[in-house]
Amino acid sequence: MVGVIDIGSNTIRLVVYDKKRHVSNSGLNSDIISDTENGVLSENGIKKLINAISFLKEKSNGIKILAFGTYAMRVLINKEEVKKRVFDATGINIDILSGKQEAEYDFYGLLDTIDSSESGIGVDLGGGSAQVMIFDNGNIKSLNSYPLGCKQIKNKFAKDLKITEKEHQKIKSYVEFNLQNLKNNKTKKIYVMGGTAKTALKIYSFLTSENRNVIDVKKIPDIINFITDTPPKAVNNIIRNRCDNILVGLIIMEEIAKFFGSEKIHIKKCGVRDGYIYKNFKE
Repeated sequence: MVGVIDIGSNTIRLVVYDKKRHVSNSGLNSDIISDTENGVLSENGIKKLINAISFLKEKSNGIKILAFGTYAMRVLINKEEVKKRVFDATGINIDILSGKQEAEYDFYGLLDTIDSSESGIGVDLGGGSAQVMIFDNGNIKSLNSYPLGCKQIKNKFAKDLKITEKEHQKIKSYVEFNLQNLKNNKTKKIYVMGGTAKTALKIYSFLTSENRNVIDVKKIPDIINFITDTPPKAVNNIIRNRCDNILVGLIIMEEIAKFFGSEKIHIKKCGVRDGYIYKNFKE
């Protein structure tokens, strides 16, 4: 068995694998983005990261632990200092992934859940970035990482939990601007992974009573209106987390789907951790 700690913008999560099978899953909220100022993770932020990794390491019961960081860590000016501080305190070395590496691991995590000869577009919607994978007959055509994460865009465009029409239009334009180099790629369905996507599916299933891992893009405005018109406490009773980012996440998902001409969003319960194990520890 091996444990993988994924240090992300929304969560710091430990998943224990027996080969490719999930054995256990533990997570903590990530404050890295909020603890970063002018590209530098604060002293308090470093201490919180060390405490989180120490806590998760203790839960692993002595098995081998690997760790990697994604957007929130790769953009840090002081990432090498952070890595050293974490290693000195916990003995765990953090592998900081580039955007393309993250997208590649996302792709291999996705590929393990679909037909190996399938063609399409995959999106990993995170807190700091979104990875977009375009593939044909199971082969990668392009891998890209974009600054379209939910926390990132919320901090940039949204003042409150509820999103105004003006803010919505700014987010739409920003998504289209970032994806313009992919405008010739179209598909009727896309695969979206990540915690925000799974949270969106919870609300969608609650409102439609559809017990499938598919969101009809035309119905996303209804979900947005429901969340906007419902007291936050009631929404939280349905989804239990990510209330602060879910509206932005839904808007990003809707605009990405429309950009690629997609009518259906297929929510996948896989991600970068699974691809990391698949590519590095096939045994």
